[in-house]
Amino acid sequence: MSAEKISVLLLLAVIGSHAAPNASECDGLAKRLPTKDLNKIFRNWVLVWGVSDHEAVEAFLPNVSSSHVEFKLLPDNKTFSYIERTIFHHNLSSCTTSFINVTVPSNNETELQTLHAVNIRVEEDGQPVEYNDTGAVDFYESCSDCLLLVYKCSRVRYLLSYKEEGSHRDVEQHKAAHDDHRKFAECLGFPKKKPYVYDGVADFCHKKSAPEANPDNQS
Repeated sequence: MSAEKISVLLLLAVIGSHAAPNASECDGLAKRLPTKDLNKIFRNWVLVWGVSDHEAVEAFLPNVSSSHVEFKLLPDNKTFSYIERTIFHHNLSSCTTSFINVTVPSNNETELQTLHAVNIRVEEDGQPVEYNDTGAVDFYESCSDCLLLVYKCSRVRYLLSYKEEGSHRDVEQHKAAHDDHRKFAECLGFPKKKPYVYDGVADFCHKKSAPEANPDNQS
């Protein structure tokens, strides 16, 4: 076989390996989390991978150092709090916190529902930041210590993949899911942009990533 033919075959192989997923692949990549299973999200999570679909904010996610999220059902059983604490590389001493209330659907017999975020409040180092927007979130089924969601506001969508706090430091395990995340992003129409990837060690606004590794906590 000539060198030219070998080069063509290698090029076709590379192109094929990066082909967009087809409809059947998209159907199998992720399924919406049934509303009746929302109790699975009420934990603490660490963002390990994420992309957005808006040119104006495409640099937002790669500039994240760490993002910690807490979902907690409120006493009224009709709302849950969505608290996101984020540190950015350009200012590691600053903390941006989003306080969001999400309405729990009253009719859990409807299998799949988009949940709507209300009363969104943002603070930077405890000081209020002007924020005038609404949001909506779709949760997807994932592994037992994983959380996959799409958050939508008026201008942008985010595809965000989390690991439960406590299993967030296993970077090699996270990498195994990156290809599926990229394919799923393509299925949802996200552009091919550099994703945010957690480094496994960055601390959070309000706590250490690994408290046991903090010399101040050792006897």
